[in-house]
Amino acid sequence: MTAVDVIAVVVLTLFLIQFLRLAVSGGSKKALFLTLALFSMSLGVWLIYNASFVWGWDVYTYVSLAFAVGMFLLSVFGLYRLREEEGSREFQKEI
Repeated sequence: MTAVDVIAVVVLTLFLIQFLRLAVSGGSKKALFLTLALFSMSLGVWLIYNASFVWGWDVYTYVSLAFAVGMFLLSVFGLYRLREEEGSREFQKEI
């Protein structure tokens, strides 16, 4: 395991712990969606790095990358709907 892989696993694990903490404790939806978006972006960058330099591009990489992109799009869609529900001023207040 290279240093990049170790850093990526640590970052992804911390995002997963934060996501589960927010989901179980009933934290703010905005924080939940932002955590999910950052997790999916980190996963996508790590997958692209490994596919480009270590693994090569195969079906498993494309499926995993499609999962990361789908997760990112769902979180962005959730943030957009939340902004529509709360209103623009209220939504930007926490950020």
